[in-house]
Amino acid sequence: MVLSTASWGCAFVLMMLVFSAVGSPGDGSHAIQAVATPINLTLALGATCALGTVLAGVLALRLRRQPAGGGAALGLLGLLLLVLLLPSLL
Repeated sequence: MVLSTASWGCAFVLMMLVFSAVGSPGDGSHAIQAVATPINLTLALGATCALGTVLAGVLALRLRRQPAGGGAALGLLGLLLLVLLLPSLL
């Protein structure tokens, strides 16, 4: 459940970093280059959290150890993927 919440947090931080990297017209790519490293680190951390969520959720369901928490974590991760992928589907 914590990893799923961390995935949501990483998505929020990633959104804020991308919004902060939008420079004024004529700036070129200096703004995005300035925050490229934090964006890549946040993306890697979010992907690791998502992978950990899937692993922990499946193990919670298979081993019957807090199956409600595992199901809720997988549901939150599925909702995050739906929110992120919905604009590309439409």
